[in-house]
Amino acid sequence: MPLALFSLEIYLGVLMGYFTAKLLSGEEPGIPGKVKSLRFGIGKYQLHLHHWVICLGILISGLTLKFFPFSPQLSCGILGGVIFQGITCYPDWYKILSKQKYD
Repeated sequence: MPLALFSLEIYLGVLMGYFTAKLLSGEEPGIPGKVKSLRFGIGKYQLHLHHWVICLGILISGLTLKFFPFSPQLSCGILGGVIFQGITCYPDWYKILSKQKYD
């Protein structure tokens, strides 16, 4: 709740980002689709670009370039909500580079 006192736009953005990411991840019962993560093979390793990693890159780029599609507070809130959802809802959130499994 203290975040709401700081900025209503950030607070609403975090809620929007968190629940949109949760909805698109397919965690909710009755939701048919799920957005797939980006995975790339690099030799013996697999690079897993979680949605929170992608949003963190966008957030850092936006802050560096001072460019946001919406107001800066709303954009940072949305991206922050997606990042928070990705880190708190998945037990493998920290596994970005791992050895490939061959079947």
